[in-house]
Amino acid sequence: MSESKEEKTMEAEERILTGHVWSDFCDRLKAAGELVRADGNPTDLMNQALGYRYLTRILRAGLERSVDYADPQYPAFYRLADETKKVLNDNPDNYYENCAVDPRFDYRIFGQRGSVKWFSVGVKAGGGNVESMASTGEIDSSQLSFDEEGRFEIWMSREKKPGNWLPMTDASSNIVVRQTFGDRKKEQRAELQIECLNPERANNNLVPGDLEDQLGQALTFLENTLALGSTWTTTYRQTTLNELPAHHQPTLLAAGGDPTIHYYQSHWELAPDEALLIKIEGMPDCQTWNFQLSNYWMESLEHRFFEVCVNKFTARYEADGSIEIVVAHEDPGPRYANWLTTLGHDQGGMLGRIVGATSGWPEAWKTEVVHFCDLGDR
Repeated sequence: MSESKEEKTMEAEERILTGHVWSDFCDRLKAAGELVRADGNPTDLMNQALGYRYLTRILRAGLERSVDYADPQYPAFYRLADETKKVLNDNPDNYYENCAVDPRFDYRIFGQRGSVKWFSVGVKAGGGNVESMASTGEIDSSQLSFDEEGRFEIWMSREKKPGNWLPMTDASSNIVVRQTFGDRKKEQRAELQIECLNPERANNNLVPGDLEDQLGQALTFLENTLALGSTWTTTYRQTTLNELPAHHQPTLLAAGGDPTIHYYQSHWELAPDEALLIKIEGMPDCQTWNFQLSNYWMESLEHRFFEVCVNKFTARYEADGSIEIVVAHEDPGPRYANWLTTLGHDQGGMLGRIVGATSGWPEAWKTEVVHFCDLGDR
C-alpha cells in the first residue's frame, strides 16, 4: 500500500531532524565528482582542475534554480548562466536570465528597453532539465510594443491577451531571457521584472518537507548537465573535430535553444604550433551573428577580460563580405583582426550562431587547421 501525502511529509520532516537529508545530499555530491574522471575526459592537471571547478559552478546554478528561485507564485529573475557560472557553450555576447513559472497562474513581465541590440523571452518545458527544455512560446524585442520611454509589458497566460502576449501551455515551467549585445561596453541591457497576478499562497516561506526534493533536483541538474555536455563533446570529437557544420537544430532546441537562432556547434583541438582558420561565406541578412570559444567543459572562456568571441558588430569583413576568423594561442598580427585567443587551452567547445535570419544559412562554416608559422604567408 502506497504512502499517503501526509506520511511522506512526516518522513521528509523527520529526515531533516535526523540530519539524513544533508548527509545523503553530500554523499550524492561526492559521487558526482567521478563524472570529472570519467573515461574519455582529459587527465591533465588543468582540465581536471577545471572539471572540479565546473562542478561547483553547476551546483550553484542548480541550487538557485531548485531552491532559491523555485517558487512560481513568487517569481523573480535569476541568472542560471553568468560570468562565473557557464553552461553548455553559453554565449559571451548574452546576458541570460531565468525564472520559474507555472501555467496555472498568469504573469506580467515589465521593464525598460535599454539599448541592447536584441532580446528574447522564451517559455520552456521540462522544469529546467537541460535535456527537455523545448520551447512552448517565444517573443523578442522586434515583436514587442514599447512606449515613448522604452517601457514595455508582456502578459503570460494560456488564454490570449491583448498587446504583448507570451503564450503558455500545460507544459510551460520556466523562462529563458537572452539579451544579445553587439558591444557590451557601449550598450545598456534591458531591465526586466516579473510578478504572478494570481498567487494562491500567502507567502513564499520554505516548506520544510519540500527541501529534500529541491536539493535532489539541484543534484539532478548537475548530473544531467555534465552528462549532456559529455555526450555532445564525445560526439563532436569523434565526428566533427575542428569543423563547424550546421548542427542538428532540434537537438539544441530541446536543450533550451532559441528557435530564431541557427547553430553551428563542435569541438576544437590545437597543438601548440597550430591555428584554426574559419571562413564564413554567404552570411544571410540577420539581427546578429557570433562565434565563440569555450573550454573542454563547454564553459565560455573568460570574456570579462579577453576577446573570446566575435560578432556582426565587432568583426572586420573581407572585401567580398566574407568573414575570416583565426583561433590561435598567440596573436597572429594585424592581418588577422578577428583573432580569438585560446587563453592557453589546448581544446574546447566552439559555437557559431546566426540570429534572426529566415533563410540562407550556410551549410557549414569552412575550417582549416594550419601551422601558426604559415599564417604570415597566407
